[in-house]
Amino acid sequence: MSGVSAIDSPPPESDLERVACPICGRGDDELLFLKGGFRIARCPGCGLVYVNPRLTQRALTALYDAQAISPTAYYLLTRREDERSFDARLELIERYRSPGTLLDLGAGTGTFSKVARARGWQPRALDLNAASVQRCRELGIYAIRAAFPSSALQGRVFDVVVMNDFLEHVGDPVAVVRAARELLAPSGVLFITTPDVGAMVARLAGRRWLHLKPNEHLLYFDRRTITTLLEHTGFRVEVLRSIGRVRNLAVALDKLALVGELPSRLARLLVPRRVAERIDLPLNPGDEMAVIARPR
Repeated sequence: MSGVSAIDSPPPESDLERVACPICGRGDDELLFLKGGFRIARCPGCGLVYVNPRLTQRALTALYDAQAISPTAYYLLTRREDERSFDARLELIERYRSPGTLLDLGAGTGTFSKVARARGWQPRALDLNAASVQRCRELGIYAIRAAFPSSALQGRVFDVVVMNDFLEHVGDPVAVVRAARELLAPSGVLFITTPDVGAMVARLAGRRWLHLKPNEHLLYFDRRTITTLLEHTGFRVEVLRSIGRVRNLAVALDKLALVGELPSRLARLLVPRRVAERIDLPLNPGDEMAVIARPR
C-alpha cells in the first residue's frame, strides 16, 4: 500500500481517540491513507495496520444501534449464502474439534450459530448490535448483548471460540484474544476469519480495497501480524489460509459500485438484478484469511 489521499470530512473530535499500536504499543505509526476522514497507519515495529485516531467505543455503539454500520438488514439479505459459507467453515473446524460447546463472537443475526446448532453444536452468541441480538433470540439462540470481554461469560468454558469477521472491529485485540483463551477448554480451538491486508488484492486496490472501512474496521491484519498476536497471547497457530465465501451476484455487484460506478453499471446492464439475485457464486479473491489456533 502506498499513497495518501483524503475524502470526506473527519468525524467530530469528541468521537475520536488516539491510540498506540494495539499489538506492540509503539506510538510512532506511519500514515498510509486518509479515507472517509479517518487516518489509516502502519506500526513500524510489528507491522500492524490500524485506524488512528479511531472512533471511541461510545461512538461505535451509537453507530451500531443506529444500524449505520454492520446493519442487521444486510445480514438478513445474505443469510442464504452465508449458511453455505458457514457450513464449509464448520466443516473445517470439525477437522480439529468434534461438535460441543461454541461461543460465536460478533454473531450478527445468528446465522453461524443456527448452522452450528444444526450440525450438533451447542452455541452461545454475543454481539453489540441490539437488533442482531434480538434476531438471534428469535431463532432460539442464547444471545448476549455486550462488548467482549464480558462478565456475562465468567465461569463459562467452550470447546470452540469463533471470531467470524470480528477481530477487525475490536479496540484491544490482545485483551480480546487473551479473554478467548481463558474461556477455552484445554483441548479447545480458536477459529478466526478476518481480512488480509497483505493479500495481493488489497495491495493492488490500495485505499479502494472493499474491506477498508475505517469507521468500523479498526484493525487490518496480515499473516505475520495475526501470527504475532496469537503467539503473544499464548496460542499455537495450526491453520492459516485464505478463505472464500458464497456471494449472491446481486450483492457482489452492489459491492463493485464501491470500486467504481462505471464497471458496476456495465455489469448491471449485462445481468439484470432479478437474474443476479438467483445466482450464487463461491468467491475467494484471497483477501480474507482463516486461522485455527490452540492454546499452548
